[in-house]
Amino acid sequence: MGKIGIIGAMSEELELYLSELKNSIQSEISTYIFFSGKLAGKSVVIVKCGAGKVNASVCSQILIQGFEVDSIIFTGVAGALNPDLEIMDLVISRDCMHHDMDAEALGFEKGQIPFTDFKLFKTSEKLKKEGLGAAKKLGLRAIEGRILTGDQFITEKEKTDHLRKNFNGDCVDMESAAVAQVCQLNKVPCVIIRSISDKANHSAHIDFAEFAKTASKNSFKIVKEIISKYREAKKEVMSSDIIKSKIRTVFDWPKKGVMFRDITTLLKDREGFNHMISLLVDRYKDRNIDLVVGIESRGFITGAVLANRLGTGFVLIRKSGKLPAETVKEEYDLEYGKDTIEIHSDAINKGDKVLLVDDLVATGGTAMAACKLIEKLGGEIVECSFVVDLPLLGGKRKLEESGYKAFALVEFGGH
Repeated sequence: MGKIGIIGAMSEELELYLSELKNSIQSEISTYIFFSGKLAGKSVVIVKCGAGKVNASVCSQILIQGFEVDSIIFTGVAGALNPDLEIMDLVISRDCMHHDMDAEALGFEKGQIPFTDFKLFKTSEKLKKEGLGAAKKLGLRAIEGRILTGDQFITEKEKTDHLRKNFNGDCVDMESAAVAQVCQLNKVPCVIIRSISDKANHSAHIDFAEFAKTASKNSFKIVKEIISKYREAKKEVMSSDIIKSKIRTVFDWPKKGVMFRDITTLLKDREGFNHMISLLVDRYKDRNIDLVVGIESRGFITGAVLANRLGTGFVLIRKSGKLPAETVKEEYDLEYGKDTIEIHSDAINKGDKVLLVDDLVATGGTAMAACKLIEKLGGEIVECSFVVDLPLLGGKRKLEESGYKAFALVEFGGH
């Protein structure tokens, strides 16, 4: 069993951890004080990192390289971007992004690290679920969300509105994306837990000293719950990396300027295909899904295997004229012209919980049309699931903004 790295942002948090840390050993590295010992029966290393992305990055790398932790939990405070969040609510990370990274002049998307595919840094699905479960058990209000990070203290409503609209963030801070980036580069799972200290409209005022005390207690309780159930999660991140490494990029296909992400090389690889299906099974096995619906054509491959492993039925959505019995159709826009997809009219019963599956989401037109077909038959969409997301084209975000949950195993920059 490896060590768990815990990074705290407030002195109040550190005091709570140290009050229960057994066999404590103190080390000073690059002016940061690290405390090693046992917490809730597990080996941990605890550090207070200080403000800003550089401090967070340095502490994360020291934990990984110097102390050989195999997971990192980062707690602290954040400002709300999601208007539904209230003071003391918790955001447990789904992913993180640098909102102040801007290399548009070089042809890169806002938030994208130049000359890389990195933009959204996903955090551990397993640790996120454990954090949400811990919050529920403790009676705390928590959501999974996107945390935006920049070396700026955001106070203007105009700025918070911009970040919410353009990056779909739930909260904003000065460290989280740096931790998530370092962890992704090192293939170490992480989760970030942020307590909301101010609302997006800045209408709420708080006694920060009292807030810090309560927020620290809440974070501490959640972290203890996560640690008490901790099992090494490194394989989860490695699986995603394996999947991405086995997807081929074909340049200038089907037309010049396009980088086609080809999953056929993943499908032919026994290890990669198995990792992909296993991750999807782990994600959906407890979601009470009645049917998996696959979109022509690669969605048939992953969808059918996933349905078999989940013990559900499988339904096809095809291009117009391919299904033999009575169908329901949905037309959608393409870059030049329109297209139509259809589903058998008896394929879904009213109230069926449906998982929609395809290999890739680009602009999201086909997936949106598929969602409308499913809903026409009375199906309830649990999630839209993809192997690959192309964030630059905005399809996954389009689905989310339309009220659908969407998930992708890996992301690639470019078109």
